[in-house]
Amino acid sequence: MLGEIVMLYGAILVLLVGFFAGHVVGKLAIPRLLGMLLAGILLGPHGFGWIEGELLALSSDIRVLALVVILLRAGLGLDKDKIKAQGSTALLLGILPCTLEAAVLAVTTHSLLGWSWVHAWLLGWVICAESPAVLVPLMLRLKAEGWGAKSGLPDLVLAGGALSDVVAITVFGIVLDMAGGGRALGAMAFATILMQVVGGLVAGFVVGRFLAMLLYDTNLAKNPTQETLLALTIATLLALCGGKWGYSGYLAVMTAGFAIVNTNEILARRIRGELNRVWVVAEIFLFVLIGAEVNLPMIQDAGGIGVLLLAMGLLFGRIPGILLATAKSSLSSKEKVFMSVGYLAKATVQAAIGAVPLAMGLPNGELILAFAVLAIAITAPIGALGTSFLAPRLLDKGPVDPTKVTVEERFRFLIALDSKGSALAALEEAARFARQTDAKMLVVHIDQNGQTSHLATSIYDGSRYLFSDIEHDFVVGSGEPSEAIIELATMHDVDLIFMGNSDSSSPTSASTTTEVLKRSVVPVMVV
Repeated sequence: MLGEIVMLYGAILVLLVGFFAGHVVGKLAIPRLLGMLLAGILLGPHGFGWIEGELLALSSDIRVLALVVILLRAGLGLDKDKIKAQGSTALLLGILPCTLEAAVLAVTTHSLLGWSWVHAWLLGWVICAESPAVLVPLMLRLKAEGWGAKSGLPDLVLAGGALSDVVAITVFGIVLDMAGGGRALGAMAFATILMQVVGGLVAGFVVGRFLAMLLYDTNLAKNPTQETLLALTIATLLALCGGKWGYSGYLAVMTAGFAIVNTNEILARRIRGELNRVWVVAEIFLFVLIGAEVNLPMIQDAGGIGVLLLAMGLLFGRIPGILLATAKSSLSSKEKVFMSVGYLAKATVQAAIGAVPLAMGLPNGELILAFAVLAIAITAPIGALGTSFLAPRLLDKGPVDPTKVTVEERFRFLIALDSKGSALAALEEAARFARQTDAKMLVVHIDQNGQTSHLATSIYDGSRYLFSDIEHDFVVGSGEPSEAIIELATMHDVDLIFMGNSDSSSPTSASTTTEVLKRSVVPVMVV
């Protein structure tokens, strides 16, 4: 019981410190995840040690859940037309950069440190994988803001990154088996990779189509929250079963989201909206717990040779691999440069497999872990900061596709209140809409002759029970009513104007409503 309470305190500490660290860093125009990573380093066993062992023991499971959330979100946002337009580029991005980086790392390690080829390649495949935990949120943010929208660059990076992780993790497992005295690398290795990829695609597609039909065509789920709960549960099972059934679980989760959005976009939009809310919590746990894995003394042990190895792999392996993969694509040279920086970030895979050679008692296992930790500490901040800094400088901004991403909007309604009370029905209807959309309201009265403001204020005060739970402002203006209403709507960036019925008993109200309807560029709802 005491252990459970201690773990609960640890979880509360992770949420609070992670949230505020992300908030503070975000205020400095730096990606929030860097603040969360720093919070994890400070709270972890190599910092102040405030995260207890019980929570750290569950950290890998928690990270899996968080990754399922972000990968499902990524799949629900993939645009198949943008990926198809680039032909084989996504496939090449999934193979060439990671393979060349692993090869450069292996050759450099063998030459400089004298490691055997097997252990040198083992290090290469640990380091070469991109981090979906860093990459996916950044690419989804680019999609939501429209950066690279025309060329489909974020979709290309997401698809290539998912395949790259499959290749890296699969070959790592094969080389690990060799290092432990198992099978030799040969045709079976490539067959295994192919089975992992094809199996992940097939499993994800089948499960995604099944989920779409189950949730939309039946009455099993009563609301979007229940739909998302079922989708997340099944997606998590899909990820966990990958290792047992021989397919890539992470690729399957992303493919399931892709299958849902291409089967039923209505359902995909509802699940995507709910996942955005779940991600608020999952993001904090994911990055704080990744930060907790960073062992500062071990980074010091890796020393300058670790930095040299990492730089060699990135400069002579990963970046040339990206340029080769995109050579025949329609991407501009600026977009290729941006991709070279965006693909740098490492964290999730290295945190997951970096300690495996050490746990198996393999030679150089401690150094492999040290290099993996160093890769996280250096590349995660560079990738996150570089992506945020370079996006507006190297990418063109295009239209945001609201069917593929959740566009965060805060609506604002204007309600024109007359001195007769004939617009109360419009006020009540606006309040109903505002509750459903979490909108702000601007209640306006235009006192044309300087004699009606006290009457309108009295009506406003007497009707506040209708909208006391809604954020709102009350403004009394002057001038010609229709002109003043239109001017206020433009000034306050209003999305919708609510007005009373033009057939009301007030001639002034009727003529004002008619004029606003004729002249306003902002949509008008007459109640």
